[in-house]
Amino acid sequence: MKKIFFPLVIIATLIIITSCNSCKPKDQTIEKVKVAQFGEVFIYMPVYLADIKGFFKEEGIEIELISTGGDDKTYAALISGSATFGIADPTFVAIAAEKGQKGKVIASVVNGVPFWGVAKKNSRVPQIENPKQLEGFSVVTFPAPSTAFTLQTKMFQNAGLKPNIRQAAFGALLPLLESGDADIALELEPNVSSALKNNNAKIVYSLADLYGDFAITGVTVLESTINSKPQLVQHFVNALQKAESFAHKYPDSAALYAMKKFPDIDKDIIKQAMNRIIESNTLPKSVIVSAEAWEKAIQLRKDLGDIKSIESARRVLDMDFAKKVK
Repeated sequence: MKKIFFPLVIIATLIIITSCNSCKPKDQTIEKVKVAQFGEVFIYMPVYLADIKGFFKEEGIEIELISTGGDDKTYAALISGSATFGIADPTFVAIAAEKGQKGKVIASVVNGVPFWGVAKKNSRVPQIENPKQLEGFSVVTFPAPSTAFTLQTKMFQNAGLKPNIRQAAFGALLPLLESGDADIALELEPNVSSALKNNNAKIVYSLADLYGDFAITGVTVLESTINSKPQLVQHFVNALQKAESFAHKYPDSAALYAMKKFPDIDKDIIKQAMNRIIESNTLPKSVIVSAEAWEKAIQLRKDLGDIKSIESARRVLDMDFAKKVK
């Protein structure tokens, strides 16, 4: 029996090993895609976190970020075929749709308006609880037709005031505040936290508080991509949801990954900036763009004359992929 037993054990072992080797998962195919963005903007953190944390790779995707310098140029990159996905103000898709360009908004990257009015700490600018308190003060924003310029214009108009807005490129707002050429700078993170720490500044109002849920940055994609590569689109949305859930569940860890993305920014500023966008929910908990957030965004563009039909703009929103995320 012993002489028979050992050969059988060896044979059985070889069968198990062979069987296990054949059951090993095959290497996952990684699809490389280009993602167009305005530039390296801190509030696009769900995209960066999904990349650095490896959520895109878990979904079989490797991304290459390309900067376009404008939301309209980001969508143009999709139309030209230079990128598969766009990270931008989603209302530009609605604007393009009226010109015959077929695209969809499939996920939320920034929910709510991530701009804070910053003034010098010892300036005469008060805490602004009513837009009418803007009277007599100038605000510097990013140039038109940026969302910041559009919303700040609307804030003045809602108060019955003539907009007193100066326009400056990204990175030039705080210097204008410091030089006294503007009373208030409408800034993004991490510049807000940087101003509070380094420039003796104060926050005088929050557009996130003023406007609530607002579709300000989303993932845009052409209808042709949805039709030809629905699985790729679903995996992209899945990865974003993982990133957004991770940030809200582990904000300190999310801040550490943000430090890797922006190593030249002071770590304390990064942490404060991450806390602000998470606590304000401008970094969303879900990739789903709510009907309320979308209505606010397209109504603003309708009021400004950028789009003609609200009904047409509603059809641009496609939450089918977002709702399938587990």
